[in-house]
Amino acid sequence: MANQLGVLNALDAGKTQWYHFTAIVIAGMGFFTDAYDLFSISFITKLLGRIYYFDALSKKPGTLPPRIVAAVNGVAFCKTLAGQLFFGWLGDKLGRKRVYGLTLMLMVIFSIASGLSFGKFPDGVMATLCFFRFWLGFHMLQL
Repeated sequence: MANQLGVLNALDAGKTQWYHFTAIVIAGMGFFTDAYDLFSISFITKLLGRIYYFDALSKKPGTLPPRIVAAVNGVAFCKTLAGQLFFGWLGDKLGRKRVYGLTLMLMVIFSIASGLSFGKFPDGVMATLCFFRFWLGFHMLQL
């Protein structure tokens, strides 16, 4: 906590420099990526419903069952809380630069894995999507 106050005091006392803009961009990057994740999933769930829960006998496009929608949307909020607590603690122990590198690496891996969610049945695909979305967003706000 004392280290954080020292950084904030240095930002307040110093003249506006490139460091200030860098700090603003780095602090805002995780917020914007997580906000985009929460915003875009509503569109993606409509597409997933049309792909995996399509009924050829119905004239309406397929929709995700309410339990699946709740799981896909609910996992986002669970991962945010858990990720903030864990990576905040880890950043204090290992240092912010190391944790930033780790989170970037995990973000790339789980972004690819989310896009390649697998399963033989629609519920299996949704389960792997929720699993990979959890781990993708677990560390996202730390950027």
